[in-house]
Amino acid sequence: MKFNINKIILWLKNGRIREIEFKRNKVNLITGGSHTGKSAILEIIDYCFFASKSRISESMINENVLWYGINISINDKNYTLARQALSEGKVSNNYYFSSFGEIPLIVSSNNSENAIKSIIETEFQIDRDAKFPTGYGSNYIKSGTKISLRYFLMFNTISGNIIENDQGVFFDKQNEIRYKEALPRIFDLALGIETVENVLKSEKKAELENHLAKSIRKNKTILSKTSDFKQERIEILKKAKEYNIVSNDTNTENLLVELEKAIKGYETESVISSEKEKLQSLYYTLQRKIKNLNQFSSEYTNYKKSLSNLEDSLKPLEFLIENDSEIIKTSIFEELVESYTKDLISIRKAYSSNTPIDIQVKDTIKGFENDLGIIKSKLDLLSTDNKSFENEREKYFFLGQIKSKLEIFSTNSSSSFPTYDEEIRDLQEEIMQLVVVNTEEKRELTIKLTEEIISEYMVESEKALSNYSTYQPVFDYKNKALLLRKPKTSYIENVGSSSNHMFLQLFFSLAIHEVIFQNKSPFVAPFLIIDQPSRPYYGTNGKRKTNDPQSDDYKITKAFELLDNFIHTRKSNTGNFQMIVLEHIPVEALSHLNNIHIVEEFHDGNALIPKVLIE
Repeated sequence: MKFNINKIILWLKNGRIREIEFKRNKVNLITGGSHTGKSAILEIIDYCFFASKSRISESMINENVLWYGINISINDKNYTLARQALSEGKVSNNYYFSSFGEIPLIVSSNNSENAIKSIIETEFQIDRDAKFPTGYGSNYIKSGTKISLRYFLMFNTISGNIIENDQGVFFDKQNEIRYKEALPRIFDLALGIETVENVLKSEKKAELENHLAKSIRKNKTILSKTSDFKQERIEILKKAKEYNIVSNDTNTENLLVELEKAIKGYETESVISSEKEKLQSLYYTLQRKIKNLNQFSSEYTNYKKSLSNLEDSLKPLEFLIENDSEIIKTSIFEELVESYTKDLISIRKAYSSNTPIDIQVKDTIKGFENDLGIIKSKLDLLSTDNKSFENEREKYFFLGQIKSKLEIFSTNSSSSFPTYDEEIRDLQEEIMQLVVVNTEEKRELTIKLTEEIISEYMVESEKALSNYSTYQPVFDYKNKALLLRKPKTSYIENVGSSSNHMFLQLFFSLAIHEVIFQNKSPFVAPFLIIDQPSRPYYGTNGKRKTNDPQSDDYKITKAFELLDNFIHTRKSNTGNFQMIVLEHIPVEALSHLNNIHIVEEFHDGNALIPKVLIE
């Protein structure tokens, strides 16, 4: 894109107008002493570009100004944008805008901030599609919200605070949370690593993939419902059989027909119910008989065991019989022995063999068990849990409920459930057609390109870097910072000296703008405002900070040579770039540089607001 700040315009309260003009494709240098308003130029440009707060000094500047304005050229169009001065430190919502670049003698509000911003952002191709990607939101930035031009302006300034910063911060406004959170979210867009079109495709693909996942889940639910449908029909059939509404040989296919018969007056056959009751009664009777016979058999066995014990008690009698010759007998001995002998023989016969009672009991039990098996087989053929209704009303209410369910199933059979197969195929095809560029490779190449460009700058500024001249640049993509690596090691140097930090800042910003130019990113304007790069050598008051002026002069001259060469390279590549540098060094040191344009030298008589204009 093409961009140039043509003028800064201040409409003073006394009716006069102060203008400062800048040239395109030049390093526009405003130099002079402290307290002359140089640094306010950066604040004024920022204020006109819709800043929500400002540090423009009240003393001498804001107290004398009615309106601040800038005249700019964007893509060969000329615009004038002005904003009413701060009131008690608060920014104004009153704007003036001319789409023809008109600079009026008297300014009045004629447009809104949103309308003007929309026109300017359109020139930067920041339209409604330029949004923060989904999933990249934060506490201060919502996903899907439009990206503001304000965020891209972070690439266009190097304030005095950044120049001397040694905390690895390479962008302004990083002390404000929304800018800090916005930087990593817009960085790839700003450098041309990512494009809005690719972001939209990525968002669309993510949306389609989310839709696809939902459709797949719905399909799984339908399959589950089909299974539930089949299972419920089985449950209905089971219940119908339990209440003897349908016959036991009824299946799910003809269940609806059987139920309709029942509702029209089909009575449950009592034969089935009575037959089952008879079988169950006989089944339980046989179980009781078998149980009783087993109990009797057990008790009879115990009885026989007691007879065995009795035989043991008669063993002394056997001993007497065997030793008859040795016993001295009385008159009743023979009679007593004979009687006991008969009893012993009877007892032995009683337990020594199975009696007819044993055989009869066992045979009876076996017969009952056979009968029990036959009855159980017959019961298994009947419904397992017959239930009954208390009255006819309850019966027909139950039939109506089941019939309603089956009618739903008959109209929505498992084969007619709607599926998402076709939708899934369409989504998969649409996703396949969306070609989303994988930016990871381009990001890695951009990092290498940035490091390569910075390496060239380091060679160009070799002597000014002293002992760091042979170090290798490392682009810390995560923290958006520039580091130096010691040669042939993985050691990252802790760079000291504000002078070195100033050079690193220049290297980094210039390399980033070169990458933006090569990648043809439309979001970052080709201009850079630098506030006092000589701070490490001269401070803020123009006095030397060291006792080695030659060294200081050499380093700051090398810094400006770096800027001068950047402009030369850009013009030779048929590009455009503008710098505005606010300084206080003597202009004689830069007289040999072709692309340096001395805008003004501020001093006691000439400042941002010259005394002659307010006296």
